Amino acid sequence: MDRKDVMALLTIAVFLGSLATAVGLVRMGNAAKAGRVNQLLRTKACVSCDLERVRLNNAELDEVDLQYANLQNVLMRGADLKRANLSSANLTGAALDRADLRKTLLTDATLGGAVLAEARLEEADLRRAYLGDADLDRARLNAAYLGETIFSRANLRAATLNRAYLVGANLGEANLTGVDARNADLRRVYLGNARLKDARLRNANLSRANLTRTDMRRAKLQQTTLNDTDLTAANLSEANLTGASLLRANLGRAQLPGANLQRANLQSVNLRRSNLTGANLTDANLTGASLNGAKLDGATLCRTTMPDGAIAHDDCPVLLDPFAPNSPATPEAPAASVSPTEAAPAGTPLPTPAP
Repeated sequence: MDRKDVMALLTIAVFLGSLATAVGLVRMGNAAKAGRVNQLLRTKACVSCDLERVRLNNAELDEVDLQYANLQNVLMRGADLKRANLSSANLTGAALDRADLRKTLLTDATLGGAVLAEARLEEADLRRAYLGDADLDRARLNAAYLGETIFSRANLRAATLNRAYLVGANLGEANLTGVDARNADLRRVYLGNARLKDARLRNANLSRANLTRTDMRRAKLQQTTLNDTDLTAANLSEANLTGASLLRANLGRAQLPGANLQRANLQSVNLRRSNLTGANLTDANLTGASLNGAKLDGATLCRTTMPDGAIAHDDCPVLLDPFAPNSPATPEAPAASVSPTEAAPAGTPLPTPAP
């Protein structure tokens, strides 16, 4: 056997040795991971554990302690994780659809690209968590704590966020079509380029929020607070803003055709180059507002306070005068009174006047 053959055999031997070592390490790793899973199921605790890619679908994991754990790409579909501690855990790419995460602690957790469709997250604490590109389709987040949470590009279609706390959250480019966020606290939230078409936000607080270029067509915003909010170039076509407060809001270049702004507070609002075609401004207050370049074709101005303080009645309904001649509302004339003398037939004795 020449030198070349020897070298070839040595190379093959080294390769096979390395492969055997790798297989052995994988088997050892899987065995160790299986041991950690058993520990978790037995003790309900595995802090800082490496459980990447484990299968725990429909597992009973309520009140488990998994803080700082590596749970990347874990399968926990339909799992019971009520009141679990997952703070600072890495759940990137995790499958948690239909999981029960009510009152679960997920502060500072990483859930980028995670699937949480139809998950229950009522009263869960996700403050400062990262959910960029996550799928929360129809997830329930009522009364959840979401302050400073990042939902950029996330899918929250038809999710429920009633009474949720989202102060300072980032929802840039997120899909919130049909979301129900009534009474939610959305102060200082970032919603630039987000989709909020048909969203229900009645009584929500969006003060100082950034809603630039947001799609809010047909959104329900009755009694919503939008003070000092940036709505530059937002699309609010046919949105219902009845009784909303938009004090000092920026609506420059905003689209508001067909919007309902009855009784809305629009004091000191920037409406430059906005489109208010066909909008209803009945009883709205526009004191100090800027309307330079705004389109008001077909807008309803009835008891509307204009920027200079004058009251516009241009489009108030005409009330018919019930006493006007030939008016359909004219009441019938009362029957003429007839004296007893005129009414008595001939030969009838007249009544004697009282003394």
